[in-house]
Amino acid sequence: MPNNPEAFSRVLIDHALEDSEWNLLDHRQVRFEYHTGSGRADYLLLDSAGRVLCVLEAKREDLDPYDAKEQARGYAENLNAPFIILSNGREHWFWNYERADQRDAYRIEKLPSRQDIERLRLKNLQPPRPLQTEIIKPEYLRHLKHDLILRRYQVNSMDEIARQFDEKGKRKFLLEMATGTGKTLLCAALIRRFLITRNAERVLFIVDRIELAKQTIEDFAVVLPEFKPVIYKTARRSGELLGSSVVVATIQSLMTDRRYRREFTPFYFDLVINDEAHRSIYGDAREVVQFFQATRIGLTATPKAYLKNINIDQLGQENPKALEARQLRDTYHYFGCKPGFPTFRYDIIDAVKDPEGPFLCLPKIFDLRSNITTQSLAESGWTVVINEQEDNYKIRDLERKVFTPDRNRLMCEAFLREAQRDPTGAPGKSIVFAVNQTHATNLTKIFNTLQPGIALTITSRIPEAASLAKEFRKNFNEGYKRTERIAVSVDMLSTGYNCKDLLNIGLMRPIFSPTEYIQIKGRGTRRFTFKIGNTEYAKEKYFLLDFCAVADYFEDNYDYTVPLKLPHPAEAAKKKTGNRVTEAGVREESPEYGSTFPPREIPVWTGVDTLVSQEVRIVGPDGEKVDVMTFRGGYERDIQLFVDKTPELQDAIEAEDDDAIETIVNERFYNKPEMFYSPDKLVLSYGVPATTPAFVYNAIGKKSLPTKDEIVNDTVDSISARFDLRYNEQKWVNATAQLLAEDTHALSQFLKGDMTIFTASQFNQLGGITALSRFEHRDEVFEALRQSSLIRQTLLAA
Repeated sequence: MPNNPEAFSRVLIDHALEDSEWNLLDHRQVRFEYHTGSGRADYLLLDSAGRVLCVLEAKREDLDPYDAKEQARGYAENLNAPFIILSNGREHWFWNYERADQRDAYRIEKLPSRQDIERLRLKNLQPPRPLQTEIIKPEYLRHLKHDLILRRYQVNSMDEIARQFDEKGKRKFLLEMATGTGKTLLCAALIRRFLITRNAERVLFIVDRIELAKQTIEDFAVVLPEFKPVIYKTARRSGELLGSSVVVATIQSLMTDRRYRREFTPFYFDLVINDEAHRSIYGDAREVVQFFQATRIGLTATPKAYLKNINIDQLGQENPKALEARQLRDTYHYFGCKPGFPTFRYDIIDAVKDPEGPFLCLPKIFDLRSNITTQSLAESGWTVVINEQEDNYKIRDLERKVFTPDRNRLMCEAFLREAQRDPTGAPGKSIVFAVNQTHATNLTKIFNTLQPGIALTITSRIPEAASLAKEFRKNFNEGYKRTERIAVSVDMLSTGYNCKDLLNIGLMRPIFSPTEYIQIKGRGTRRFTFKIGNTEYAKEKYFLLDFCAVADYFEDNYDYTVPLKLPHPAEAAKKKTGNRVTEAGVREESPEYGSTFPPREIPVWTGVDTLVSQEVRIVGPDGEKVDVMTFRGGYERDIQLFVDKTPELQDAIEAEDDDAIETIVNERFYNKPEMFYSPDKLVLSYGVPATTPAFVYNAIGKKSLPTKDEIVNDTVDSISARFDLRYNEQKWVNATAQLLAEDTHALSQFLKGDMTIFTASQFNQLGGITALSRFEHRDEVFEALRQSSLIRQTLLAA
């Protein structure tokens, strides 16, 4: 190793350049120690015509290369080089400094290839326009298909990305959206916006199973036809890849033989979208995602919050490696968001309560427990003698360490008896989740013995499983032809599978991860309208038939305050070598695929099981505890506990003394470990510019949280009464308040006294600037609006 620290950095930089296919021995590509009018440039990267494309400034490994930005800019300007790279070998920054919309350098993980930089130079000749100039309205896609209507929350999510992209220069975003809220359609519209504004020329959409890739390409073909969307796995063989602007790929197909490195350059894609982002940014998959130096957008209903309930400062001081490990796996952190705060959130409760909806439905839960299930759930477990040997089993052992044929028969009988029927009276479309492949096959056999032709198995072991899944997905109104009403699966249908007319979900395996439980429940939440002749029947609920007390576990027993456990390296290695990952992205246990270790003979219990308890619970509009244990759920739990142990706060709440509530909560509740609650986080999380007392009243059930519209109306009424405004003047205040509550850019202009906001279309209907000039006390009225709690609270989320 060189003794000179900068020399060592250059060794690392040389490797990084070679890794991006620069030939360091060819002076027509790379030159070193080049003297310019303002100093000596460490590296010059040249294009195929011999022109300087990029100045690369090298710094010692212990220095922040970003600090050399202006030094490198001087060299670049002298040489007419449009690009700058700042590097210490470990950390690289890239700056397209000639572009007005790229005012600063940004961090990259891989250095660009020569081909990448030449393409970027061509892009500079015709720079993209701001994302916000491509206006998105609900009917944005209607010209492509008459029934493609974007929902308001979908438009809002895209506009939030556009605002942060244009105004803040952000290039990482996370959309946390409930299953069934139309993420694929949203992405298609979002991709269209990036492509049409030229902020992207090529887009990569990453999924974790080939079935999801096929499902996605169907939607993209409708919304993005002129951009020729393709599936990478097939297009790379047919030659279609070169003519496509939108590539859909499984993470596995990119990883195979490291194709992503051999077939693409780091800057090949301008936009990379990760579907099910909570799974596709870990382990080997992370290297794929980080290879591409593009704007990154993550989509998930269930982010992995490894920084939740963690005192970050304390952990950073006591164990920086442990903090780094958590940061690497935390979905929010990876996509540049604060812990618990995505770029945009729209959860199942939002979807159920949406005034324009509801857009999703909640379950009717059947808690069905057999004698074996009940005993295996108990602390002491189920003790049984099989083959003259006594053993004890817990719920997680059933069908793994002991086979229970009669329990399986009992569960299948109860499922057929209790399952929701479709409008024809037949059992509704259903998915049953089994413990493993063997269990799935056994359940399918039992179902078909009880009612011939009722069930099929859809797992990665089954030939043509993806085709079967696609056929099963065809809904009632599309003329579903198969006789099977029940699909028995393990993991293959647990995420991303869109079967809108699904009426039942069966849990015949225990679940211990809230992420997995939410994902599985998400298969049933989509609303659907059955049509028979001229009669329509709305799906308002789905049935969750729970044979393993899963719902009860997450409602009463799961501890949401405990930080997520990081996977142990030894366990991860064991899984990696002991299991097989299929092309579909399903992980299966190795004994079923010819492991070198013969499978242990599993005992079979031949006794009779009986159903001992059955309870039915309809989930209300506030959802289950697992649905709300985000920042909001944690806040509502913790503020209730704080109220219970704080008598003076109880008195203030009883007297509705808002000043006292504000003081007590500010001084004794906010900004304390572990969740570090604060007014700005509450406004962001609830999406309502409410006050601290309003959040407290709502959490303890004293008063419902006002909506944004109600807060605006109260503010307008208060100001109108205070200044005795006429009807037309009140309409001006109302239009202004509505705009400021929705548009943070307009709010910023308003606070600066910039009157150009009043040229917006909503003010033209009131007579425009001319009418505003006749508003007698407008300065005093607008100052009162600036001082209102509506504006103060809205600013918290700006």
